[in-house]
Amino acid sequence: MQEFGENIQQAHDEKLGRHLVASISIEPGDTILEERPLLVAPHWECHQLKCAQCLQESYVICRRCQVFPLCMDCSQHDEFECEFFASGAGKALCKDILVKNFGICGLLKLLLLLENPNTQADCQMLIGVPINLGDYRDGEGMWQEHEELVVRPLMECGLVDCLPTQQLTSDVLHAHCIRIDSNSFEVTAKDGDTLKGVFVWGATLPHHCVPNTVVALDEQFNMKLYAAVPLQPGDIIYNSYTNPLMGTSQRQHQLRLSRRLECTCTRCLDPTEMGTHMSSLKCKECGGFSVCEIDSNGKLGDWRCPDCKALLTAAEVHELQAEVGSALVDAMGDLQVYEALLTQYGPLLHPNHFMLLDIKQNIASILRAAALMNSMDQPCKKLLARRVELCSDLLPVCRAVVPGISKLYAIGLFEYLLALVELVELQFAESDLNKKEYVAHLKTASLVATEAMDLLRFEPENSAEGYLADRISMELERIESDLKKYGR
Repeated sequence: MQEFGENIQQAHDEKLGRHLVASISIEPGDTILEERPLLVAPHWECHQLKCAQCLQESYVICRRCQVFPLCMDCSQHDEFECEFFASGAGKALCKDILVKNFGICGLLKLLLLLENPNTQADCQMLIGVPINLGDYRDGEGMWQEHEELVVRPLMECGLVDCLPTQQLTSDVLHAHCIRIDSNSFEVTAKDGDTLKGVFVWGATLPHHCVPNTVVALDEQFNMKLYAAVPLQPGDIIYNSYTNPLMGTSQRQHQLRLSRRLECTCTRCLDPTEMGTHMSSLKCKECGGFSVCEIDSNGKLGDWRCPDCKALLTAAEVHELQAEVGSALVDAMGDLQVYEALLTQYGPLLHPNHFMLLDIKQNIASILRAAALMNSMDQPCKKLLARRVELCSDLLPVCRAVVPGISKLYAIGLFEYLLALVELVELQFAESDLNKKEYVAHLKTASLVATEAMDLLRFEPENSAEGYLADRISMELERIESDLKKYGR
């Protein structure tokens, strides 16, 4: 299931549990771990049948087992799964078990892996992790979703009686659902739909909001973990399970919900979030910026201005953030509304505040889509210049929150590159730029493209990022062609 590099070794302590540490010096880009998923399955709420073999949309059922979906390109799926329903213990079960409740697919696959003598050992690390159900049994949220979409349908369909050695109860099924959720990375099928890939090592490494590794996933859902920064012997191998463009309170909230984890990493303990001020607000008294007071245990307090000591209570800040969040939901993709939100809340928040960054990303996405569809109803150059400005605003934050080799920064550079090249080509065509100015901008674009490609050079060729690197390479060739044409 997994292959460890010779540059790491397994370790264990009371706080982190099992984890990996560097055994020798590791350079950025060096492979640390390669792992195949234990299973890949649709999200619990998925109702569209997916092929049991390739996970693309399916509208037909396997002729032999009459339970698992197959697409037109796949004629068979896992032999044990098929045999179980065709002539094994599950042959008497209703054949539309997945048609009626496709949300059970992920847990069904895990139960069959546990039943199969050839794959039982692969599951032991996953199911060996104890789950405190009391942390989840709140009657809503994750627990309620599992109960309605997975556990109850499985308990009612008769499958439990077909697997007597597993001693399945409602609580056991809930625990398995939690293990699947807690050990999953989002992966993408060939048709673009998102799925859950369960990785028993890669998805259980200790969390840090500033990870020292990069996760790469190819089209076959195989994972490669490689170093993002130089590592020294004894350094703990960290992963991140949050969005780096969230503020501290939002990242911690997400970690509590998904992993029951209180993070006290260096970023979470830094009121300025590595100098980005992604959670800072404008001080009403002196015009400086108020930062969150954080104790040594990572508990967030009120916001205070370091310059004039003026106080903003946590309740006031949370009320403001809730107001902005609600306004973002109500914006519904409207460009003018997003721009109005920037004007309204910009004076209250730090320019790098995560909610302003969210608004800027939405605006940039709308402008890019409009350019692709050629549907801009305002002067094209003005909107392109706005897109360049927004992408430029995002780049320093992306660079700061994910140091070293960063896919986030590479993608940000790519978006900036597209906007910049499109703008300067139009400006040059309409004589707003002379040849010398155009060449200067193309040189900048060439440097941006080269940097982005360098950040993606360790990605598998058959991955989304690998294809992105090819796309950037094509753009760079076009830029270099124009530089030769118009002179360097």
